[in-house]
Amino acid sequence: MAVASAIVRLRLADLDALDAIFALPGAVGLIERRQGRHPYKAIWVNHEPLE
Repeated sequence: MAVASAIVRLRLADLDALDAIFALPGAVGLIERRQGRHPYKAIWVNHEPLE
């Protein structure tokens, strides 16, 4: 069994900013192509800044 992990840190002001990222042309297609080659599941974590 192999387990891989990656963390993507997005510093966004609010959920509207997050929605705007996924509304960019090609964003959903990029994710779908990546998942097609390397099946994965994602989780979202929201927390206060660590600084």
